[in-house]
Amino acid sequence: MSRLRTTLARRHAARTHLREERAIARALASAPTLESAHEIAVLAARR
Repeated sequence: MSRLRTTLARRHAARTHLREERAIARALASAPTLESAHEIAVLAARR
């Protein structure tokens, strides 16, 4: 049962990470200015 929980936790973490990456990509694509895009990129790099 422990291996199953570990596998499910890893899959959940991977999906969460991909969701965050897609959100950052959308934010960068829709940034109104180059400066705000740069700020988003800097915040993403600090994660």
